[in-house]
Amino acid sequence: MDFLMDQALLYTSKKYEEIYILFKDKYEIKYQELFLLCASLGFKKNREIKFSGHGREFRTNYLTTRQKATAYSIILSDMEIGKNIEAFEDSEFRLKARKKLEAYAEGGMEILVEEVFGHRWDGNRLDPSYGEYEVDVLSHIYGDAIEVPF
Repeated sequence: MDFLMDQALLYTSKKYEEIYILFKDKYEIKYQELFLLCASLGFKKNREIKFSGHGREFRTNYLTTRQKATAYSIILSDMEIGKNIEAFEDSEFRLKARKKLEAYAEGGMEILVEEVFGHRWDGNRLDPSYGEYEVDVLSHIYGDAIEVPF
């Protein structure tokens, strides 16, 4: 049942690889942490983007229990592939679920680039002289969480 325990790989896209590196090096935010934050944001905003160029990778068996719970919640709540716990036993479904997480993470990163990083993103990398990216991301997520739906 726990398909995240196998040593499968999850990938970030090549397009946003520099953002993952900057957050790891400057703020000690691991790839999987930023990936799941982006996947959650992408899922919440219903934005999933499939990508072709692989960037950073990490093994699913390194996810913490809380991170796995987040990933499973996203997959189970997905309108296209979710709602079927028995499907987790199927290897084809597990691949599809990992691809879905990657697409949501890509969508979430695109949201961050558009709505948070803005002019500090030149299309290849973030401005390294700016030092408040983590505050900006947290402020955006907090603001989004308390936003009134109507």
